[in-house]
Amino acid sequence: MISEKQDRRVKRSKALMRDALIGLMQEKPFSEITAKDITDRADLNRATFYLHYNNVFGLLDELENEAVGVFARMLEETEIRQGAAWEYPIIGHICDYIVENPDLCRCLLLNPHSDRLAGKLAEIMKQKGQKVRQEMGLAEETHKADYIHQFIAYGAMGMVKQWLMEGMPLSKEEMMDLAEKMVRPIFRILIPS
Repeated sequence: MISEKQDRRVKRSKALMRDALIGLMQEKPFSEITAKDITDRADLNRATFYLHYNNVFGLLDELENEAVGVFARMLEETEIRQGAAWEYPIIGHICDYIVENPDLCRCLLLNPHSDRLAGKLAEIMKQKGQKVRQEMGLAEETHKADYIHQFIAYGAMGMVKQWLMEGMPLSKEEMMDLAEKMVRPIFRILIPS
């Protein structure tokens, strides 16, 4: 059984490695980052790294999965129903997360080795959309819905990437308004008013 002290140590080590990877990814391409780079930056030994991860991709995957988990919780906690304005709160939560975690988001979204994030987000949206449509008794149009989820996920990722690359010149509210204007008509195809 893991003691509380050991558990805190594990959390601390993982946080240090996570922060080290995020910092390194702002300085050089992911493909050039090694476990040694991470442990040197985190002031840990390499054995600690390999105790938790098989390679640097494992740590990157953990970062992606954490972000995807946050997004999944945002969707799950938002009540989606016909005739309700539910898009703006979801977009607001996403923008809040980006504003609060800009370095992490830059690393995950602007990294050519991390293209899987949009796919993971599209899958979560697809699952939520299917669940909502079933609850509303709407006919299942999975094939068309798959195209729509891909369009929304990759379009939103492109928009956020542009925002991050430019140093976030638009305010959070401007981004929310712009995103809502674009996605509301698309969401209405999936979940009619």
